[in-house]
Amino acid sequence: MRQAVILQHGPSTGVHGQLANQLWNFISVYAYAKERGIPVSNYSFFEYSRHFSIPVGSPLVSLIFFKPFNLLAAFIPERILVPLWRKLYKAFVLVVGTLAPQSVVRSGNAGYVDAPYYLPPSPDVRQEFLSKENTTLGALYFDGWLFRNPAGIEKHRESIREYFSPKKNAAENIRRFLSPLRAKYRHVIGVHIRQGDYRTWKGGRYFVPQERVREIIDDYVTFAGIDIEDTCFVIASDGPIDVAHFSGLHTAISEAGAIEDLFLLAQTDAIIGSDSSFGDFSAYYGNIPHIVLENESVDWEYYRGKARYFENKYCTLVHY
Repeated sequence: MRQAVILQHGPSTGVHGQLANQLWNFISVYAYAKERGIPVSNYSFFEYSRHFSIPVGSPLVSLIFFKPFNLLAAFIPERILVPLWRKLYKAFVLVVGTLAPQSVVRSGNAGYVDAPYYLPPSPDVRQEFLSKENTTLGALYFDGWLFRNPAGIEKHRESIREYFSPKKNAAENIRRFLSPLRAKYRHVIGVHIRQGDYRTWKGGRYFVPQERVREIIDDYVTFAGIDIEDTCFVIASDGPIDVAHFSGLHTAISEAGAIEDLFLLAQTDAIIGSDSSFGDFSAYYGNIPHIVLENESVDWEYYRGKARYFENKYCTLVHY
């Protein structure tokens, strides 16, 4: 039976394999499968599957990789388990690539080429893909992290929102966090501050310190013409927040972790956040604007009139 299978979301190690990068890849292949009316599976999603209700698609892959991983994750730190499991899974990828090379589509990740590989119904689809699609009778395996489908994820937005919604406990936690804020404030603005690896990755190029974040928030208040007494800023980060930098503002600090933060930010009115695929996925999911944090001056005129999600030229790490 014809189906779309994500065989590998990126290299065995590295930034390409983290949550939001996996999701950008996943929703793009999902939109392609939706367009073609075929099933979709992601065999490489074992790290995050327990947070979603997405079917694996293969009982054998589920038995070998997903169920044992979820069991071991309760006892072994993920910083140890994930690299080990990716190495084991790499052997499976090698087997599939050896047995069915004609069914594998590679986006170019082996050479770390940051060039999107577009899928239907988006334009600029490569002829090699269309040829492989027409000659493959069974599963079409997607290997790489840069499959993109901008037209597809817009066309199938509502289906994507439903398919990729978090499990009920996470949704309920988000509701409990946001409900009192929505009842008290007219505006709830998300703030995503990437710290952690951003302090050193690529020489700290994408790291924006919290004192600079505060300056941008103040500028946003003026730009948007909102009253700070009527506004709460929901701050999510992978590092500690120094509340002194945000004195004079109504703030709510999320300590829920990456999965809930991803969908929590999506339920705010707008996101002021780091140049990252994480904040931009939240903006896509919530159909809200993403104002990218900059160490240099923010191009506020660029954001004027943008009230919904859009492909932000200042968000360089999504690779639309």
